[in-house]
Amino acid sequence: MGSISYGTTNIRYSVELRDRKTMAIEVHPDTSVKVIAPLDATPEKIQAKVEKRANWIARQQRAFTGKRKTIYQPEWVSGENIYYLGRQYRLKVENGEKKVKLAGKYLWVYVPDRRMKKEIERLVHEWYLGLARKKFQERLELLQPMLEREQLQMNSLIVRKLEKRWGSCTPKGNIVINSELIKAPIHCIDYVLIHELCHLKHHHHGPEFWKLLTKYCPDWTKVKDKLEVFLG
Repeated sequence: MGSISYGTTNIRYSVELRDRKTMAIEVHPDTSVKVIAPLDATPEKIQAKVEKRANWIARQQRAFTGKRKTIYQPEWVSGENIYYLGRQYRLKVENGEKKVKLAGKYLWVYVPDRRMKKEIERLVHEWYLGLARKKFQERLELLQPMLEREQLQMNSLIVRKLEKRWGSCTPKGNIVINSELIKAPIHCIDYVLIHELCHLKHHHHGPEFWKLLTKYCPDWTKVKDKLEVFLG
């Protein structure tokens, strides 16, 4: 048995050695994963193969379950995992004057009473929103050459928590981005920004849109798969 981490998902796999030259990966209806490998395959080579096919494995598992992974609902207590820019931190809740602070491997949240879970949730989401507005604007500025090259006219960037979408492009040229994206790695954030910027030119998902998206984000399918696994 072996396992790898892909986003927030842990992919476990079994190994069967056979007299063959190539390596194959099977994803079964119960979402179990089996690697069929040559007799002389090392554990390192097997794991490297699984890591290379991680996004494909995750897609197959979602197809079998018929839905995206269940969104984890935090309880807002010390010890829970918190994500920021693709990295995992541990939540620490303490009594004190209201504030949120990221230090080392911990996200410290201070509230008058540690039982105030709604207030802890509000403070963390407010913290996420502030960081998201700053970071998304920074990434957008790096994409300015794309706007100029494609002669795209953007109005403004709007960052807020969205329930079901990562982002959207309004008819008035506003780019709306989900603040929850601040939890994901930078390249996932860039993919969503580029996706929505492409809609400034093509307000649809036709061939021209996908061609433009591929021009500025060649590996967008892999990034999209990772984002789906990471944020659900």
